[in-house]
Amino acid sequence: MEQIERALQKSREQRRAAVRSHNGAAVRTSEAPTASNIQTRCVTLTPALLDAHRIVTAKVSHPVTDVYRSLRAQVLQALSARRQTTIGITSANHGEGKTLTAVNLAIAMALDVNHNVLLVDADLRNPGVADCLGFEPTLGVSDYLTGNAAIAECLIHPRIERLTVLPARNRIGNSAELLASPQMVRLANELKERYADRLIVYDLPPILTVGDAIGFLPTIDATLLVVRDGATRVADLNRAIELLGHYNLIGTVLNATP
Repeated sequence: MEQIERALQKSREQRRAAVRSHNGAAVRTSEAPTASNIQTRCVTLTPALLDAHRIVTAKVSHPVTDVYRSLRAQVLQALSARRQTTIGITSANHGEGKTLTAVNLAIAMALDVNHNVLLVDADLRNPGVADCLGFEPTLGVSDYLTGNAAIAECLIHPRIERLTVLPARNRIGNSAELLASPQMVRLANELKERYADRLIVYDLPPILTVGDAIGFLPTIDATLLVVRDGATRVADLNRAIELLGHYNLIGTVLNATP
């Protein structure tokens, strides 16, 4: 019995030694990182910066908040009816408001007490989620895809209850290949399986400007197309709808933000 107790004590000490904390940051050891021994990094968002980037859904009294609440209700209803949990947000071209919509929608969904939300920046060519929220990631999606980090090391908690962010750290030249790679498919599947109780929102690349998103679309359940008022051309809109029609397009969002 004493030998068993000593063995158990030694095992507990080894587990405690695997990850130590210094000033609130996890210190890596020679042990391979796992979800159980990595501390999710927390960041504090700056209200003034969120305002500047038009991230408004955390404000109960903002006039635009109700617009995103309405969008949230429609998206949740569509996903629930299909028993789906993942959605990609895209646009026809750059600058039409897809990232703005993805971030605000993810926050709005997280404010619903019935849902936990994971926001993933999958626009590896032109990542914008971290900048939109006002923090600088030290690790991101590309680090996982290239084998330099575990998923748990890349996750960020922005101190918004029930919301977690998986950012993209920097621009990647071979983004089309990475987004359609087996590693990215495994990532999407692992996120869906590991966080089965969460809704996952992907900020995707524009559907027409680059071909990055096409190879990744089959791995997600539904898509939402953002259209910018006065900017998106009718021909581009029709072409984007045609492409996304093969990937469960559940609707379009008109972005009137100047």
